[in-house]
Amino acid sequence: MLSLLALCVLGGSMVGLLSGMLGVGGAFIIIPLLDEILLRLGMDPAVSHLMAVGTSPSTVLFTCVASFMAHRRLGSMRDDILRRMCPGIFVGGVLGAFLAPLAPTAFLKLLFYGIIVVVCGQMAFPMKRFGREKEDLRHLTGISIFFGMLASMSGVAGTFLNVTYLSWRGVPWTQAVCTGAGIGLIIAVTATTGYIWSGWGVPGLPEWSLGYVYLPGTLCLIIPSMLMARFGAWLIHWKKMPVDLMKRVVASCLVAFALIMIGRTLWELF
Repeated sequence: MLSLLALCVLGGSMVGLLSGMLGVGGAFIIIPLLDEILLRLGMDPAVSHLMAVGTSPSTVLFTCVASFMAHRRLGSMRDDILRRMCPGIFVGGVLGAFLAPLAPTAFLKLLFYGIIVVVCGQMAFPMKRFGREKEDLRHLTGISIFFGMLASMSGVAGTFLNVTYLSWRGVPWTQAVCTGAGIGLIIAVTATTGYIWSGWGVPGLPEWSLGYVYLPGTLCLIIPSMLMARFGAWLIHWKKMPVDLMKRVVASCLVAFALIMIGRTLWELF
């Protein structure tokens, strides 16, 4: 049990650091970590991944609060983008929280790891911004609904998805990371509420759960993640920090991990 607790603390610290520094919401680490811990505690594999997905937004919620407040103080938040994306994010987040329990576990896993490959691939090898220097922020309402639903179903808080998209559409990376923290906070609140609601009264869930949210997992991860998120936010504004190199290294490691897990999931499926 102590080893599992230490693993949670270490994972939470890494989540906070990457969230504040690179805009990674933390689900890429939290979901595999919680899935493995819940399996070791004897939970049904069909339930453990859904519980990990449902718990992830509640953990990222506190990380996003810390990251959001830190970036707000540093002055790089784009309120105009937040106002345009909030309504769609809310609608998509609620839809995703109610659709996820109806989907097969293998589908949720492949969706999660597929998102890692796509987003981290873009992070490591950025696409061109349509050959123009100015921002192109059309269709934000439609894309925000899609991102909200996709993030909620996969357990990804949406920070990484939105940071990548905004950067691709011409928003400077620092502004995209800071604004993504606000978008991730909205998704985390919506998804957490939705997973509590959709899992309320479902039989067979472990003790100390609120719907599909596993409270012990949340509590063991939030404190180190909140502390390290502030440090990560400070690092991204440090001029000597090689942000581009850090992005490529982290993204490459996550892509390799995701490809391994996709192969493992397909092997178990077939």
